Amino acid sequence: MRMFSVKCMLALCCVVFAQSFHPACATDFPKPEDWNNDRVMAAQQFGGVRKSTGNVTLTYYGFMAFKITTPRGLEIFIDPWGNDPNLPEGVYWYQRRLPKVRTDIALVTHPHFDHDAIDRLDATMILNRMAGQFELGDVKITGIAEKHMCETQGKYAYRSMVVDITGKDPCPPKESYVWDNNMFIIETGGLRILHWGDNRQNPPEDVWRKIGKVDVAILPVSDDGHILSPKWADVVMKKLDARIVIPGHYYIDKMVVPNAGGLETADGWVNSHEHTLLDNATLTLTPEMAHGYKQHVMYFSDHVAFPLVEKFQLPPQKEMPPVPAPAEDLSRFKN
Repeated sequence: MRMFSVKCMLALCCVVFAQSFHPACATDFPKPEDWNNDRVMAAQQFGGVRKSTGNVTLTYYGFMAFKITTPRGLEIFIDPWGNDPNLPEGVYWYQRRLPKVRTDIALVTHPHFDHDAIDRLDATMILNRMAGQFELGDVKITGIAEKHMCETQGKYAYRSMVVDITGKDPCPPKESYVWDNNMFIIETGGLRILHWGDNRQNPPEDVWRKIGKVDVAILPVSDDGHILSPKWADVVMKKLDARIVIPGHYYIDKMVVPNAGGLETADGWVNSHEHTLLDNATLTLTPEMAHGYKQHVMYFSDHVAFPLVEKFQLPPQKEMPPVPAPAEDLSRFKN
C-alpha cells in the first residue's frame, strides 16, 4: 500500500468531505443473486420471519455500520462503508473491504463513501436518505432530514480544507446535497434506537422534538473530533438523555489505514464516562436491560463482525471556529 503524500492527503480530505457518491452505489440494476424477497413477504404476512425472541441485537461492522436484528428476525443494516474509487490509485481509507452482508433493509444516512457503499450489501430494500416513516413486521423506521456536520470542533480544520480545495462551502445555506444527512430512529422490541449518521452538532429545536426520547444513541465520536468532538458528544449525549450511548466513526486498527484523515480511537472519551467495554461485536438488549442504565457508554472498540487484516499528517486547527447556527426559518418553501 502506497504511503500518503501531501497531495494525496488533500485529495482524501476533499473526497471525505465533498461529493463521493460511488458510481457503483448510484444504481440499482437487477443482478443474479441467490436470495429473493420471501423474507419481506413473510414479514408482511406474519409480522416477521421467526417467533419472537424478545431480544434486539446490534452487530458492529466498524465506523457507523451497524446491523440491527429485530425480535422477529428482520435485519436492518445502516451505513455500509467502502473505499472511494475517486481517490488516487493506491490511496485507501480502509485496509480491506466490508464483507458482503445479507440484509432485509439497508439504510443510508448520506452520500459519503464511508457510509453509502450499498454495493457491499445484498439488500432486499434500500432506503437511501429516507425521510418520514416506514413500517414492516415488527420494526418502525423514522427518517429525519437534517444536515451533515460542516464545522468540526476537533483537531483539524476540515471546513477550510474543503473550501480551499473545492471552492464550495459545506455549511448551510448553500451547501450541496452531499452535505445533507438523515438521522434514523429504529423502533423494535420495545426499544427506540437513534442512528445519528454524521449529523451536525446543533440541530434546531424542532429536530430534537422529532427525535424525542431514545433508549440507545449511536453517535460518531472520536478523540480527534472527526465528526463529533468529545466536548460536543457530551452535549449531544446529555440532550438526548439516552439510556445507552454507543460510539462509532472512530479508528479501528487493521481496518482503517493508520492516521487516515487524522482519525483516532474513542478510548479517551469512553474512559471519561461510566462505560462497559464489550468483548465481541454483538450487543443483545431488551427494554428491561436498557432501563437499568442512564447515559451509559457501551464501546465495541475494535470488535467487528469479520476478521481484521494486517501516514499521513493533517495540519492542526489553530483556532476553534464557531459552530454555525442552524437556520430554523424554512418559510421560503411555503406557498
